[in-house]
Amino acid sequence: MRDGFFISTNKLWYDFGMTIHLIRKIQHMKSIINYFSLSMLAVILLFSACRKDNRPAELNTDTNKIVFIKGEMVKYFGIVNTGTANMDYQITSSESYVNVSPSVGTLGFNGLAKIQVTADLNQLGYGVHTANLTVNSNGGTRFIDVQIYKPLPNPAVLWWDIDYIKIINSSNRDYITLRNDGEEVLSYSLSTSSSWMSFSNNDGFLEAGQDIKIWVNVDRSGLNNDLYSGIINIISSGGNAQIDVDMEVGVYTVSFFNPTYTDIDINVPGQGSQTIPVLNRVSYVYNANPGSIFYQASTKGETINNQVLGIIINWTENINLNSEESPIFDLNISNDFFFLSAKNYGSHDLDQWSINYDTDFQFDEDVSIPNDGQEYYFGYYDALDKSNVYARIVGTGNDAIWENGKEFDFTWTLNQSILLESSLKSTGAKSNRSFKNTFETPAQLKLTPNSRKAPRVRNSVSVVNTSVSR
Repeated sequence: MRDGFFISTNKLWYDFGMTIHLIRKIQHMKSIINYFSLSMLAVILLFSACRKDNRPAELNTDTNKIVFIKGEMVKYFGIVNTGTANMDYQITSSESYVNVSPSVGTLGFNGLAKIQVTADLNQLGYGVHTANLTVNSNGGTRFIDVQIYKPLPNPAVLWWDIDYIKIINSSNRDYITLRNDGEEVLSYSLSTSSSWMSFSNNDGFLEAGQDIKIWVNVDRSGLNNDLYSGIINIISSGGNAQIDVDMEVGVYTVSFFNPTYTDIDINVPGQGSQTIPVLNRVSYVYNANPGSIFYQASTKGETINNQVLGIIINWTENINLNSEESPIFDLNISNDFFFLSAKNYGSHDLDQWSINYDTDFQFDEDVSIPNDGQEYYFGYYDALDKSNVYARIVGTGNDAIWENGKEFDFTWTLNQSILLESSLKSTGAKSNRSFKNTFETPAQLKLTPNSRKAPRVRNSVSVVNTSVSR
């Protein structure tokens, strides 16, 4: 009995404990259920509060600063109503030189307005100016800073369209065009020492971007038959210019212009030989149109002691003149060739040059370029897809290397050129070249002439080189 009693009692206590444990679990589960119920209620309430028809108007802008840089007079910014209630807004500027449009309006839910901000530069002096925009609404207030930069105007700059005019025997005038490429007013005046030349306008002023056509008139009264040459001097507040003028009087002329990088020697049998300087011209004078003209011309690069560099470019042609009225021929070099120049900024001189190295068109030039940062002229060479140039870095066993497509690119146009620049100190590729044309003292190259400008031409005919000598 005692054992049975204890067994029953133990079981009773076990059952009682399990009951209490179950009750506690139930109570814990109720707490969890109550917690999630409260949480869900909060989410529902929050969601309900964020519903479209329950959010007040709310103002937002896409920026808080607007900056006007040089030349800008109009900028934009945006405002939006992220609330559901209608939002009325008003925009005011702290300064009269800043205006906004629209300055008032109403935006609905997610309504967006694009606001134009205009700066009246005429009210401003040069320098930096500031203003503030205030955006007021029933959805809040926002402030936007405005900064305006009005720099000093660029000075006047003279542009002219031509460097040479030939007034043929059948005409009494030609023209030049002047333009102001600056921002300040350009003053100009024209003069000449040739009594037979006058202008439709001797002086004046040009506003920014304005141009004017000025006629060059000639008077042949009392002049003998010949080709007369004169110069137009243009003096302006934006620079000066000179224009060469040729005038025919009872004659027929054929002119040749040199747009290349080296002087051209030209010969017309029966008329003589002449040298055409770079960016200049010569003329052959006839009593009447000869019907045709045969000429030969050539140009080449040279060292200071007249050692020929690269290819000799040749022109040989018999030109039919029956349809030509006192023509101007430009002696151009085709895009199959290029002119080479170089600058050396490095610590060593450069010599033993190989142009178009490891091709059938390789030239070895034993010339020296000092490390003085100046531009030196070489000559003309074949333009290849695989053109490359090597030079020895004097005092080292290394080469400086320039490759087409990496260190330079061809434009593939008439009279193209490339400038090679080096700033190597002592590094470079290890030299493995066998250089054959080595002299005891490398020749010196010619320094480039004054800065070259693109020729300004009109009414000219292009004549491209016909052959080369290697």
